[in-house]
Amino acid sequence: MVMIGYSDSAKDAGVMAASWAQYQAQDALIKTCEKAGIELTLFHGRGGSIGRGGAPAHAALLSQPPGSLKGGLRVTEQGEMIRFKYGLPEVTISSLSLYTGAILEANLLPPPEPKNSWRHIMDELSVISCDLYRGYVRENKDFVPYFRSATPEQELGQIAARFAPGKTSPDRRG
Repeated sequence: MVMIGYSDSAKDAGVMAASWAQYQAQDALIKTCEKAGIELTLFHGRGGSIGRGGAPAHAALLSQPPGSLKGGLRVTEQGEMIRFKYGLPEVTISSLSLYTGAILEANLLPPPEPKNSWRHIMDELSVISCDLYRGYVRENKDFVPYFRSATPEQELGQIAARFAPGKTSPDRRG
């Protein structure tokens, strides 16, 4: 089992470049495991926002490389999404049906392998998008002041969040 995380890579390179890098990594893992005769299960650490790997489950799973769901699927949801996806029995059934449907579809009607020309285009677009993203976020002197004035970033940083174990002191963990 290999876990695929989304949040840090999107913060570093932007959503497009991060998504393409994750696609390529998963594709390489799938091919390596197939050659070695190893059954691979990908464990997706998904979040609520697109930058944290969040997206409609069915579409997100079908956008993965061919063969990525052969070994099944394991997913962890960000805490804030649990009540939205599993808070009521009817919603839980709907959410799990989306996952089940995507796994069945991916295995029974697998997507085609991307053409090399498509891969080259994605490589080029990823470099461009990463450069633009980093230019805005890292190199633009006005970005941080704008971000701080347009979001509650500083106020959120002052909240003692018990649900984020990595951010709390050992004596505050429950």
